[in-house]
Amino acid sequence: MGKPKFWDKEWETKPLKELEEEQSRRLKWMVKRAWEVPAYRAKMKEAGLKPSDIRGIGDLHKLPFTFKKDFIGNYPYGLLAVPLSEVVRIHTSSGTKGKPVVTCYTMRDFDYWMNLVARNLTSAGIGKGDVFQNTTQQAMFTGGLGYVEGAMKVGATVVPFGPASPERQLQAMKEFGTTSFHAVPSYALRLIEAMHNLGFKPKVDLKLRVGVLGAEAWTEQSRKRIEDGLQIDTYNNYGLAEAGGPGIAIECSEKTGLHFWADSFIIEIVDPETGEPLSPGEEGEIVITNLWREALPLIRYRTGDVARLLPYEKCGCGRTHPKISWIKGRLDDMVKIRGVGLYPSTIEKVLLQFPYVVGEFQLVLYGVDRVTLRVEVDKDFMKRGDLEAARREIASKIKEETLLTMDIELCEEGTLASEAGGKAKKIVDLRTL
Repeated sequence: MGKPKFWDKEWETKPLKELEEEQSRRLKWMVKRAWEVPAYRAKMKEAGLKPSDIRGIGDLHKLPFTFKKDFIGNYPYGLLAVPLSEVVRIHTSSGTKGKPVVTCYTMRDFDYWMNLVARNLTSAGIGKGDVFQNTTQQAMFTGGLGYVEGAMKVGATVVPFGPASPERQLQAMKEFGTTSFHAVPSYALRLIEAMHNLGFKPKVDLKLRVGVLGAEAWTEQSRKRIEDGLQIDTYNNYGLAEAGGPGIAIECSEKTGLHFWADSFIIEIVDPETGEPLSPGEEGEIVITNLWREALPLIRYRTGDVARLLPYEKCGCGRTHPKISWIKGRLDDMVKIRGVGLYPSTIEKVLLQFPYVVGEFQLVLYGVDRVTLRVEVDKDFMKRGDLEAARREIASKIKEETLLTMDIELCEEGTLASEAGGKAKKIVDLRTL
């Protein structure tokens, strides 16, 4: 990518000591704002705390955790620290596992958020001269309009195409000369198959060069498949509605982890069982404290996402902000089968070793001893391939990686996504039905 570009070089390259000093200053401000919210004030009083007890990041551990149930219990506006009349934008999480999480922005919040998204896009090398296409839902999902408006801020020409069939999406990319896009990784994998079905050739029919991918756990194996198939550069990013949406963390050109914007967030990794902090390199649950939002304070939020805080070192891109690893998965996505803890990302890592696997899969749990792995494969392979040999090959690799025996069901590409009406559900647990 050549010389690294920055959206806000002063803050993106500030020495770590100064970033930590800024974290302390903003943490005290955030705690005072949270104190004005009855639910937070009750939590702090229960912990025997008042705002003056928090003098900096060294006191962070004294503060109680916030959980998703706090958002749900105060739905929709119970955690606001400002009058509703000061809120200019409302988004929500998907709500796929119950009532959605509401996230609100004042005008100052919104402007700040767009600057964080602009940092992300600039880190991925996207800016003026790019044609940027969003492939995700642009209604309540923060990752949709967040990236659409963030791309406008960095000067890109924006195509807010939104969700559509991969074929329609690619046709638009061809017609508009799209050079960069935002998508969930599983959808990017579907673009590869659609490209072949349409007879499109990368760098001939398409001008794509970079994709910003996230909103679900994926793997380096997925990245290689996507980059090779579309002949693009990809960047993993991280965000969640509760903390304001995209703009928390993204990879730089070095691709050795995701820089999180330490002037705007504090990230801890804790033991999911005990809540005790873990050291860099240890895998645990991400806990986020937001340091910039007026409308919705966020103190030590237990995200449920599993990752590692990486040992700190100077990055070749010039940014000084610390890094986290790729997200392994969510705690509530991990299932135990015959005593073995299994994340969907582990299954994906195995499946993408096989060229005929096109991306989507679904693990169906029927009972203690019956597990079926449904796997989408290439249409041509489904017609002409040795399906029985493929089942044996996949089952063998799965057992080697997980120690679990599974029945393998091969499906034609598009089957699982069509059944789900979009993104396939990775795990269907029927054991308690």
